[in-house]
Amino acid sequence: MGRWNSAAARALRDVAGAEHVYAAVIGDQVSHLHVHLLPRYPGTPRQYWWTRVDEWPEAPRGGEEAASQLVERLRASL
Repeated sequence: MGRWNSAAARALRDVAGAEHVYAAVIGDQVSHLHVHLLPRYPGTPRQYWWTRVDEWPEAPRGGEEAASQLVERLRASL
């Protein structure tokens, strides 16, 4: 899992332009491993770093097509 997460984080930096990638591991109530990789993009104000990256109003966002294209670019890099 660690190698895959490192590779995915590297791809988010190299392919998607993230300047930093946070990793959050969650396992609550049901025995499982749940990992979130949270990319932080250049220009993100400090008050939106870490768990608040998705609250920044100016954060890069995309619809279904943009997300699909990003996933394909990430998959190709892995």
